[in-house]
Parts: sequence; structure tokens; C-alpha cells
Amino acid sequence: MRKGKKFDSILDECLEHLLVKGETIEQCLKSYPEQATELKPLLQTALKAKNASVIQPRPEFRVRARYQFRSALREVETKGKPRFSGWQPRWATAIAIIVLILLLAGSSIVVASGNSMPDEPLYPMKLATEQIRLKLTPAELGKAQLYASFADKRVLEITRMAKEGRAELVERTAQRLDTHLAMIASLLSVQEKETEVMMAPPAARAPAPVEKAGGKPLSTKQANRRARLRAAVAHYAIYHPAALRAALDKAPESAKPALRRAITRSVAGYEQVLKALE
Repeated sequence: MRKGKKFDSILDECLEHLLVKGETIEQCLKSYPEQATELKPLLQTALKAKNASVIQPRPEFRVRARYQFRSALREVETKGKPRFSGWQPRWATAIAIIVLILLLAGSSIVVASGNSMPDEPLYPMKLATEQIRLKLTPAELGKAQLYASFADKRVLEITRMAKEGRAELVERTAQRLDTHLAMIASLLSVQEKETEVMMAPPAARAPAPVEKAGGKPLSTKQANRRARLRAAVAHYAIYHPAALRAALDKAPESAKPALRRAITRSVAGYEQVLKALE
């Protein structure tokens, strides 16, 4: 083993040898026996992904993908944004790079992961795909809309896990839901409250931008996106707690305490988001 070499660098090298140069997992593990326990599941995931999508990424793409996710992880650490829930950073790095390759290649395995549940093998890829979509969305409103859609998925997952009596997964997924709602409120707080739409004189035949405090204009398109987000959140604020309460009747007693905590979190979270949207 080459001492002093970081795990991420070792993993990158093994992925390179595995996905590009065609080496076997055993050959990679033989080069780094002390990291074999941690490397093996990651390399197996990478190999399965490659076989499912039949991809042979170009060298410039690998460099770009690696750079984007190194930068993304540094940004997360700097700004204190949530990491991939339940993973260590090095796991997140490897899976994220793999998923990015699959996304751009249109792989069916990523599509299949979209319907996976927290107790299924493809669920980590589902979460990684969500994180990639967030990283590729620059605007706060766009990110907030994504978080709202993720919250809808988390509620479905919570109800399914509660029905199966998976209290631990109910709790873990409820924490993700809580994080999504907090992030929506945080992203919205970055933008100051908008005033009413100011229309140009009739001769102009065009609406002027919505003016925000501080002199920063909010375009009509942005105003419409914010209105759609408000409508979606208002719907979810009613529907999601109601869906979780309905799940109480079908959940075994072992899952009910975690489900009740999820209900409390969802109600408080949506109150925070609705306040930010006022």
C-alpha cells in the first residue's frame, strides 16, 4: 500500500482502472488490501452501474465529472449544507460520480432508482440523483421547487415504511423531510419579500419587473415560479400531514411513535415554509 494516500484518491484510481482500463475488482483490492473492506462494495456498485448502462466515458468527461463533484463537496463543507443523508463523505463522492455518469448517459438504472424505497438497494442512488439535480440547479427558486418535490417523495416513503413497521426508516426519512422543508425556508429567506407587480404604462404593452426591497428586480417569470411554488407548498402543507395521520391507522404500534414525530415535524416545517413565502 502507498502510505499517506487519501482514500478518495485510492478510490478514484480504482474506479479509473475498473471502469476504463477493464481491470477486475480483485486486482484493485490486491493493490490496496488495507482498504479492501471499504473499497469492495463501492467498486461492485460501480461495476453493476457500468454493466447496466454500457457506458465507456471519454477521458475529458471523467475529469469534468470528478472536478464538479470535488467542487460540490467543498461547497457543502464551506456553506454547511446537508451532505448525502446517512453516508460518509467518501461514499457520497464515489456514488455521486457514478450517478452523474449514468444520468448524462440516460441509464435505465437511474430511472429505476426513482421509485425505490429506503429499504431497497437502489435507494442510495435515488438520493444521489436528487443531490446532483440540486447541484445542477443554480437559482434559489429552482432549488426550492426541487426540495418541495423531494418532500413529496419522502412522505410517500414514510407512509410505506410505517405500514411495514420499519420505525427506524420512518425516523430517518422523517429527518430528511425535515431537512428538505428547512432548506426551502432557507432558500426563500435569501430573497427579500416581493411587492405587487408593477405594470408599465399602457403604451408600453409590457409588464415591468416585480420590484423587491433593495432594488433587485424580480422578473415576471420568477414571480410566476414563486407563485407556483406557493401553490404547491400550500397543497402539501395540508396533504402531507393528512397522509401521515391516515397512515397511523394502518401502521403497527411499533412504528406509531416515529410516525407521530414525523407528523409534528411536517406541520412545523410547512408552517416555517409558508411564513417564508408570505
